[in-house]
Amino acid sequence: MAPFKSSLARSGKKLLGLFNQRDLSLRGEVQPIRSRPILSSGGTKSTYNNKTIHAFTSTGPSTLEISGGVSGSYSIEYVVVAGGGGGGRHNGGGGGGAGGYRTGTATVTGPVSVTVGAGGAGKGPSPAPNDLANPGSNSSITGPGSLSITSTGGGGGGNSDTPSLPDANGRPGGSGGGAGSLSTDSGSPGAGNTPPVSPPQGRSGAGNAGS
Repeated sequence: MAPFKSSLARSGKKLLGLFNQRDLSLRGEVQPIRSRPILSSGGTKSTYNNKTIHAFTSTGPSTLEISGGVSGSYSIEYVVVAGGGGGGRHNGGGGGGAGGYRTGTATVTGPVSVTVGAGGAGKGPSPAPNDLANPGSNSSITGPGSLSITSTGGGGGGNSDTPSLPDANGRPGGSGGGAGSLSTDSGSPGAGNTPPVSPPQGRSGAGNAGS
């Protein structure tokens, strides 16, 4: 005699989604797909407002690794800040420009390459011409598809009391370097948002009154 199966037991199985293979083939039922958790690594990892944050602060290249989920695509928010420019030579030298600052969102399908730019070196008291403050280095992120974001390093500051007037000019960059002062004049501030992007990644530098 065949084992007794109640209609209640059969209904209970279907309410719980526990269909046998014959049920699947005849009724066209689709088993639910369980989502794998999204895993990520790289930089310094933390959580804020239910979001996972990866902070990359060491200069040079690194990688944000992402895996898991269902579709294999992931939405990220990014903040990319470049290195600041170095300050100009001598008293009254222009300050270095801030590194470019860019933020937005993107969809990626795999690892993201991260490069953190270093700050530029300032200049000491040497009076030699063409001895200019160094710009900051670029920071960038690139990933699968069209993701490619670069923030430009800040411009170096202009020198003061320089034998060459162009040396007093601030340099262009993500934000422009400040102008250096001269005995009766001053250099010109460096242009910001160079190269131009929208929205702007930084501002122009400031002038410096003659001493």
